[in-house]
Amino acid sequence: MNQTFNKIETVEEYLSSERWSGIKRDYSVNDVCSLRPSYKVEHTLSEIGSELLLDLLYRKDSWVSGLGAATAQQALQMYHLDYEIIYVSGWQVAAESNIGANTYPDLSLYPSNSTPNFVKKINNTLLRRMAELDKKKLPPIIADGESGFGGIYNVYELTNQFIDSGVSGIHFEDQLASEKKCGHVGGKVVIPTHEYIKKLNAARLSSDVLGVPVVIIARTDAMNAKLMTSDFDDRDSKYLSKNRTSDGYYLIENNHEMAITKSLNYAEYADVVWCETNTPDLGFAKEFADEIKKSHPNKILAYNCSPSFNWLDKFTKKEIENFQSELSSYGYKLQFVSLAGFHSLASSMYDLASKYKGGNMSAILELQQFEKKLSKDGYTGIKHQQEVGGNYYEKIGEALLGDESELLSEKDSTENTQF
Repeated sequence: MNQTFNKIETVEEYLSSERWSGIKRDYSVNDVCSLRPSYKVEHTLSEIGSELLLDLLYRKDSWVSGLGAATAQQALQMYHLDYEIIYVSGWQVAAESNIGANTYPDLSLYPSNSTPNFVKKINNTLLRRMAELDKKKLPPIIADGESGFGGIYNVYELTNQFIDSGVSGIHFEDQLASEKKCGHVGGKVVIPTHEYIKKLNAARLSSDVLGVPVVIIARTDAMNAKLMTSDFDDRDSKYLSKNRTSDGYYLIENNHEMAITKSLNYAEYADVVWCETNTPDLGFAKEFADEIKKSHPNKILAYNCSPSFNWLDKFTKKEIENFQSELSSYGYKLQFVSLAGFHSLASSMYDLASKYKGGNMSAILELQQFEKKLSKDGYTGIKHQQEVGGNYYEKIGEALLGDESELLSEKDSTENTQF
């Protein structure tokens, strides 16, 4: 076994890779060495996925587009459709897939290991399907690290958990963790630039110690936040009121410029930069991109085509068809619809429940007809047993019990005789 993982030569070779061109760190090679064990623990999914994600993001004349998955089954459907990435939103984890005892609004109320656990569940589900279909790769998963659920130690540990789950990219936002809110509601408090940069360093240090080149995404909420914790940082203070609110925070007077200035500073440390906005404004998107590209011409930008925006009646058919390609031309190579899973899940069930209410079985007939139609295009969920691993475990049974065993499930399954 190679036991040189923590040797200075090994770390220097890792950090001198072209992968890190344009990435700044505020810690030393010796710091990384002192935290590494002598041999490397493999994190295959995260390593392969991180490299694949970067390759996708740096393609010319194209962008990466994804939907937010609220359940592992939603992620599986995207896998069947050969989606290039899967996005995991903290909002949706709070609303559906957390390991707590309730569903929550986006206030970081759920247990902090919920999203890494959900990412692992998705990856395990896709790995099983990968074996069944003999596919050769998995889509990289980009996950929401919220505000880190605390300070630098929390961010370091959360990054470690994410990499262990097989994540490829993680984003952290510059909100105050104890007051964290959804980017599209009021009451947001952002932290000073120097404090957030420490968090970016914490995430990068965690990945360097593990030797996994995970993609770090810096998100600012300064565009629509009203409050900041401190005027200590000169890079922020010029955009703040001198007066404090009744909650003790400083009012932000120039969000527009603050968001750009913060992002320019974050770009030195992050692989991807994202400014959360309240409207799908191509004008600001271009201005923001132009400002970042002046100083960081190769920096990848991210854009959330959020269902928190009311997209109705805002665009012509041609404008909406070209919206993402227009963003891509500005440099937004990572684009996703963060809450697609929740809205798909809630609306489809409400529609079915309203039609079935009172025992109307024609609603179930209509559902099966719809699934049968989808099956012609490759949908396999109409056979629900096999969709959740039934065939996979049947193969285990055949291997251990023999093909003639009466304990096998497929022989008398209605799925095989009726669908």
